[in-house]
Amino acid sequence: MTGSLQINPIFSLTYNRLYIILFSLMVFFSLLMILKKSSLGLHVRAVSQNRDMARALSIKSSWVDAITFGLGSGIAGIAGVVLSQLTNVGPNLGQAYIIDSFLVVVFGGVGNLWGTLVAALTLGTFNKFLEPWMGPVLANIIVLVGLVLFIQKRPKGLFPQKGRAAE
Repeated sequence: MTGSLQINPIFSLTYNRLYIILFSLMVFFSLLMILKKSSLGLHVRAVSQNRDMARALSIKSSWVDAITFGLGSGIAGIAGVVLSQLTNVGPNLGQAYIIDSFLVVVFGGVGNLWGTLVAALTLGTFNKFLEPWMGPVLANIIVLVGLVLFIQKRPKGLFPQKGRAAE
């Protein structure tokens, strides 16, 4: 995974970052398929939309909660493995990404995978285009202020949940 892909004289993409992007997209689409096409995904959606009705239809909500927590923990573990390709592994490995992760969830809309993908790509791209001109700290501040202004207009994010799931 050493070396880089030279796109033009001022822009190159290292192979390890390219592999991380491709691997992350594979994990994203795998999770999307699990949540959209499997019985587990159906049960997760049912419990998240209306827990009492799901229990009335004999879905074990405590089991769904445990499996969902396990799935989320597994994806967090995969994220840690992917981050180990970029930086040193230690107890503070993901600390720099906590705020950005929260901003992505708020911007994309809670409970929406497509919103997460669009928000991550949008915020990351916008931030990286601002950094060369304004520096990393000021770029983060501008992105944060822009996000606060956006949330004032659309408090549920880019892709809010609709129907019964929104309650």
